[in-house]
Amino acid sequence: MDTPKFVLVLKNERLKTYTVISWLIIALNFFAFIYVGLTKRAVIDNLPYFAAGLLLCFYIFKRISEREAIENDMISLSYSLAVVAWIIMQFYWVAGITLVLFLFQDISRRTLMVLVSEDGILYPSFPKRNIEWQELNNVILKDGLLTIDLKNNRLLQGESLSVVYEPEFNEFCTTHIQSV
Repeated sequence: MDTPKFVLVLKNERLKTYTVISWLIIALNFFAFIYVGLTKRAVIDNLPYFAAGLLLCFYIFKRISEREAIENDMISLSYSLAVVAWIIMQFYWVAGITLVLFLFQDISRRTLMVLVSEDGILYPSFPKRNIEWQELNNVILKDGLLTIDLKNNRLLQGESLSVVYEPEFNEFCTTHIQSV
């Protein structure tokens, strides 16, 4: 795909839900570390308590700061700590599950960017979808709402957080759709 003419950042409607789920999984890891420490199943006796204490510190720091960028960092750091701690304690299957959950949360919390170029539209689904102009009936941006109408009767919509001059965007898209 060549250089994008327009970049639209879409609002992630489910971001709060994903954040709550992420913190619940981190809390589950916290309680699992406490359990492993109490049952003396760890290779290193104090490691589960140390890992649980660090997770608790990350959460408290996140609650004090209340900034979104710090929250994202704290979630990533918490998952990373949990994975490393489980590996050191030789609970590889728990580490693997935590790592997979970390990857899913990272994908779900990413910035949703629509790239519109001469070649087509790169839509932020998972995996990213490259939509060529001949696959489209219409693309319109009106009052901050991006609507992509595909020829296969699918409709993609999202609220744009980007400031874009809508008539220029709509004219660009209409021109490319009609030229194919």
